[in-house]
Amino acid sequence: MSKSGVKMVNWSDCWLDNQLIVEAGTIDVSPALVVVSGGSGVGKTTLLRAISRQNPSLRPRLVFQEPTLLPWLTVTENLSIVCEDIESQTHWLSLFDLSEVGQLRPGQLSLGMQRRIAIVRGILARPRLLLLDEPSASLDPANVERLISNIRAAISEESVPTIIVTHSPRDFEALKPSYFELTGRPAVLSQSRT
Repeated sequence: MSKSGVKMVNWSDCWLDNQLIVEAGTIDVSPALVVVSGGSGVGKTTLLRAISRQNPSLRPRLVFQEPTLLPWLTVTENLSIVCEDIESQTHWLSLFDLSEVGQLRPGQLSLGMQRRIAIVRGILARPRLLLLDEPSASLDPANVERLISNIRAAISEESVPTIIVTHSPRDFEALKPSYFELTGRPAVLSQSRT
């Protein structure tokens, strides 16, 4: 079990208008990293939103595929929204190979760097559950490798249970996650081998 003590996460049926998108379920997050794959439009982001909304006691932090950094603030100012401790910010930026970007604005950074900063901001918020929506999407292989290294460091240091939804589950093989797949209409979550 993770340091946070979180073992199981639940969610109820997810509806859009009159259509059931994702059926209710439970997922074991005690292995620290869970990877959920599924096709486009199956309901992966809907699942993350449901988990986030329905488990408030875990102070979940959802990091979207498109970074939600405020473009008029520097990286340090964006991080200060959730954590004013400059020492913690410096530590995590360094751990994520981003030591030199604190005074830059998001528009001055690559998409990959913005995504990694958004993850740092999620970690600095001290959640008991971290939810990452397609963190490796449209990154080149070198940046995927760097992202994997950063996620490994975060899991090792914080032991915060993390759920990643992705089109590319093999990107995360090196982290030895538990694999699940979201399939069907309405979508159902089931354990998978990859």
